Amino acid sequence: MDVLDVIIAVAVETELERKREENRRMSELLQQKAEECEMLKRKKQSMLADEAAKQKLVDDFMLFLQTLDNNHMDAPQNFDEKAMMNDIFTTMNGGRDHSSSGHNGGFAGSN
Repeated sequence: MDVLDVIIAVAVETELERKREENRRMSELLQQKAEECEMLKRKKQSMLADEAAKQKLVDDFMLFLQTLDNNHMDAPQNFDEKAMMNDIFTTMNGGRDHSSSGHNGGFAGSN
């Protein structure tokens, strides 16, 4: 092995080491991005669930108003005002429940 071969071998080894380090950094970055992606997916699911709960609350309340408007007198008997208020407070507070009544939109027996 002459001097030129040694220089070439050192240069190749140095380049290989640089590529290994770059590969390691890229793998770490890929892992971080994968974790971020999973976190964003969970956040999206949570937001969709919150939106669905809010929409159900609105739909249930609109149904109540519609039954009152149509003079169905059994609707007020099935309406649980305290449960509706608890659902509204829970929705306004981002899902932190203030009671154990559950999200039934204020109507007794419906979930």
